[in-house]
Amino acid sequence: MMNNISIKKKLLIYNIFIQIVILFLFSISLYKTLEISSKDKVEATLKVILLDVVDDVIEHKNELTNRVFDEEKEYKFEPLYIRLLELQNDFLVIKSTTFPNEIKSKIAKLKLLKSNNIVFEYQKDYIISRIKFDINNKDYVIEVATDFTTINSTLENLIYILLFIVPIILIFSIIGGYFLIYKSFSPIEKLLANLKSINASDLSKRLPFKNKNDEIDLLAKEINNLLYRLEISFNKISQFSSDASHELKTPLTIIRGEIEIALRKDREVCEYKKSLENCLDEVIVIQQTIDDLLFLARKEHEVIEQRKDELYLDEVSLEAFKEMQSFAKLKNIKLLCQIDEAMQIKGHHKLLKIAIKNILKNAISFSYENSEVIIRNYSDEYNYIICIEDKGIGICKEEQEKIFEKFYRTDKSRNKESGGTGLGMAIVEKIVKLHQGKIKLESQENIGTKVYFVFKKENNEY
Repeated sequence: MMNNISIKKKLLIYNIFIQIVILFLFSISLYKTLEISSKDKVEATLKVILLDVVDDVIEHKNELTNRVFDEEKEYKFEPLYIRLLELQNDFLVIKSTTFPNEIKSKIAKLKLLKSNNIVFEYQKDYIISRIKFDINNKDYVIEVATDFTTINSTLENLIYILLFIVPIILIFSIIGGYFLIYKSFSPIEKLLANLKSINASDLSKRLPFKNKNDEIDLLAKEINNLLYRLEISFNKISQFSSDASHELKTPLTIIRGEIEIALRKDREVCEYKKSLENCLDEVIVIQQTIDDLLFLARKEHEVIEQRKDELYLDEVSLEAFKEMQSFAKLKNIKLLCQIDEAMQIKGHHKLLKIAIKNILKNAISFSYENSEVIIRNYSDEYNYIICIEDKGIGICKEEQEKIFEKFYRTDKSRNKESGGTGLGMAIVEKIVKLHQGKIKLESQENIGTKVYFVFKKENNEY
């Protein structure tokens, strides 16, 4: 049943229940405290009266039968019952006020009393105090008693007061609790109202907050962070779809054209073979484009393994250099490697080698024949640096700012022979950033290009 009730109503119900329990326990505690306190006060009064009577009896021990117990008037304590007993085989009442018949005294219990020791006994509605003492080698007992009339009256008045006050306190407590609960939930309701206006078509909206650093502000900030991450993810998905449809459209159109031409009439085997080769080239382009797009769409923690490997930049550079040698020879380019020192960072060996090879491939592809491409490893005071330099066609300043955009190709590289998808530089930039490095580009048209990978020396963690 409680599952279908709103949190505000649940809290209000819990508040009412807790307040009732607290007020009930408080009332019981107050009642018991007052009862015990009243009894202690009565016992203390009876003790004083009892000692006074004993002193008086001892002082007038020769006139015991003539003793008048007027302590009730003296102490203005009512009702007060006093009697003097002599202990023999049974107790003998020597002198007494109007002592209630309901109070019972047993000789066996009286004889067990210790001399000059005050004891208290509760019988029904009475409190009895007793003391045993000796006069002329005879044992006597003074009993001073009162009933609970005063205590009961006080406790009854307390009950009436509690029956009147507690409901009023409970009502005000419920009203206060209701106000606090609904006041506390008001900012959350505003957050919910603002959240309802945010949908997948517009994730740029953010929840307002007042910089009070309270729980509501923290919640709003965390929701805004979540919206920011969702916006990035949606944008990546949207961009991926747009990029994929844009880049896959041309090769698919070419493949369809080749197939349609091949099916128009019967052809020679070599013509069919040529069409299949063209289709295969386009399929390879499609496959490479999809692989590159998937790499760029993946999150950082999916790209880099959780373990942190120690890697040497000189080893990675040398491996990339050796693997690109055959491609350089094919393009009639001399590939050189200059490594000054061993440089160690934490990172991903395979990914960093992919980045270096991509830059080397571009450098070789867009260099003039019989020129040189050089890969250098060196360091300065603060950084480890990998530099790849070519003597090629270069990149104009206007295009240098766009070179790392996905699918961007310079006008000089827009040809089938380059074999690129326009995603290589974007992939390189992402890999370097994943290693907390920076990539820099220096280029002049018809002179050459330098690409720098810069890693801070203190970079030991992602």
